[in-house]
Amino acid sequence: MAATHALSGTREEVENKHSHENTTIDRILECAVALNWNALAGTNEPTAFQVEYRIGPDRSLDYLKLWSTTTRGVWNLICEYWTQSTPGHESGTKFTGGNYSGDFTWMLDAIMKHQRAFPPGSPDFMDGLVQIKEPTEAELASARTDMNAALDRVGSPLATLAPSEG
Repeated sequence: MAATHALSGTREEVENKHSHENTTIDRILECAVALNWNALAGTNEPTAFQVEYRIGPDRSLDYLKLWSTTTRGVWNLICEYWTQSTPGHESGTKFTGGNYSGDFTWMLDAIMKHQRAFPPGSPDFMDGLVQIKEPTEAELASARTDMNAALDRVGSPLATLAPSEG
């Protein structure tokens, strides 16, 4: 006698759940920047942000740097995150140029503490680069959904993001 297995939820819900389980580090970093665009931009109106990162020998991120631009080809360092302290830098998030976002900081801390939950964008390269343009309302909604799902999946005690954030 064959057993019958029913899927709970619609096909779309099942596909969305599966896609959240495979959220890459590139996508979750993109979400964090998009959700904090206004705070990270400050009084400047950047046309884009980019996150550069390095994966260490243990396959976890050693550091990442967030850059912004208002002029093509000119990038300004907004903040950096180091997983290990050295004589040249402390571990954690450090903002430069007067920009600061508490929400971005706690999202980044949660991502970095649970980075093994997010596969690298490419397992073949040690360096990563994620370019982010100013998000539309639809892209913000998608980023909010992906970030909430990721934080829930890793068991982060952080609050669920309200639709008014961003």
